[in-house]
Amino acid sequence: MPFRLRDSLTGRRRTLAPADGKTFTMYICGPTVYDAAHVGHGRTYLYFDVLRRALEERGTRVRHVMNITDYEEKISYRAESLGLTWRALARRETARFHADLDRLRILRPHCEPKASAFVPPMIEVGRRLAHKGRVVSRADSWVWVPPPPSHRNFPVGDELTEHLVQEAGVAPPSADTAREIELWRRAEGPLPRWIGPWGVGAPGWHLECYAMASRYLGVPVDLMGGGIDLLFPHHYAGNEIALALDGTLCARQFLHLGFVTQLHRKMSKSRGNLVPLRAATLEHGPDALRWFLLGRPYNSRIEWVQGEVERAAQEWMAVRASLRAAVANGGGGTFAAEPVERLGEEVLACVEDGFHVETALEHIGALAREMDASPHGKVPRGSRRRAIASYRQVERVLGLRIL
Repeated sequence: MPFRLRDSLTGRRRTLAPADGKTFTMYICGPTVYDAAHVGHGRTYLYFDVLRRALEERGTRVRHVMNITDYEEKISYRAESLGLTWRALARRETARFHADLDRLRILRPHCEPKASAFVPPMIEVGRRLAHKGRVVSRADSWVWVPPPPSHRNFPVGDELTEHLVQEAGVAPPSADTAREIELWRRAEGPLPRWIGPWGVGAPGWHLECYAMASRYLGVPVDLMGGGIDLLFPHHYAGNEIALALDGTLCARQFLHLGFVTQLHRKMSKSRGNLVPLRAATLEHGPDALRWFLLGRPYNSRIEWVQGEVERAAQEWMAVRASLRAAVANGGGGTFAAEPVERLGEEVLACVEDGFHVETALEHIGALAREMDASPHGKVPRGSRRRAIASYRQVERVLGLRIL
């Protein structure tokens, strides 16, 4: 079955397929490493993990790139408060981020460029944009003003700006400046800085992902994604850069994930409104956390309520016990083997048909309840090997450990 997914840009369902017919290119926007990852980050990277696993299960070769933003004002100011250099803090938090995702069994990207090592290519992108004209000086920065909005990019209006997440203490952009793309910002004090075309400072953030995607995958990439808060201005800006420099969008398809909220507010490091991913994984276990975070449609918000997370953990433990008991060593049973043998393919079909991971989990749970209700909830002995192979497929696609 072809993998069909709703494109965030067009709103239409499209088939995921490599443009070159060989390798599917996937660029996922990574973290700004100044503090611990929270469960909102975990949910975002979990879904891209399942997407990659499903593509590879069908034999599609995937090239997965994720950036690490390791310099930024928030990193510098936090490092200063801790008595560290910004590089030392970024290295520490990058290592913690890797450990958190490894603990949740999220596959590592094939390539993970760091922003601080990519400053020269970002400067070059800024120069190329400047050659197009439309550069304006704004106090301590220089910005590029894209041409008037076109139908090719995300629409600019309430439907787009509602996704903008404001940082604490930072004024929202005006209607006139919201679309501007920063090319360079002056820097001094503890801030990282380089010598560039506009003096001593650093390139703007929006140049980062375009420069990296161009270098390692080629623009347009097959899929670009991240949390819904990246839709505007970050992915909007990436598209504008690609349209100006390459005459194409930055990606053939976009995927944006819904937030994890707490007390109905988006989790945010800067606001201190978060549940650390490490603590949640250690408390509930990677399988239970995957079961909870993947249990709602990917583009919807999910509220973190401790009691609901605990219920999800108990549900997963019961489901896992029932599935394991059905293929346990010893004498066989009379539970119909066909639904168990089909489980792996049916789970994969749910993922491929609109990325309905939550439906795949519901299907697994329903099968476990049927096993519990059966007086002989064990597959016949001759079907045990095929049932185990089906479970292994579920494990590969969803990253859950049944066996």
